[in-house]
Amino acid sequence: MQTDKITYFMSLINTQGDNALNNAKYLNITADEVIQAYNELGMDPPIKLLENTHRWGPVERGWGNGYVRIIEGHPFYDKGYENIPVNVHGGLTFSEHIIDNEKWSDGYWVGFDTAHYGDNQTNWTLNMVMEETKDLLRQVYHLK
Repeated sequence: MQTDKITYFMSLINTQGDNALNNAKYLNITADEVIQAYNELGMDPPIKLLENTHRWGPVERGWGNGYVRIIEGHPFYDKGYENIPVNVHGGLTFSEHIIDNEKWSDGYWVGFDTAHYGDNQTNWTLNMVMEETKDLLRQVYHLK
């Protein structure tokens, strides 16, 4: 269901591009609503989930990894993951500029993984990785 907040946020995306994310916190909008707005516009949302496909022998890992795109001009843009004050599972383990890649939309991305000691497909399912990624999006852009 589309609300007035989502409609307004979509209009900001249309006029400002990803810079609309800077204003999302003032709209009292949730991470789910941000993702919904991007999806309804047919645009890549500022999150990405990638499934763990490589196995290290008998070592188990969670379902996958979660990433958030940091827009240019944001205080976290171009910072190394170790210098970004967020709280996610295992801490941030990734910060890279991605350009011209068929799996990613261009931009600066930060993320976490579920390949830590004790992680497995039971305690880190796809749904749990999605929820942790949305929490990272909330923290980065100060969303509701």
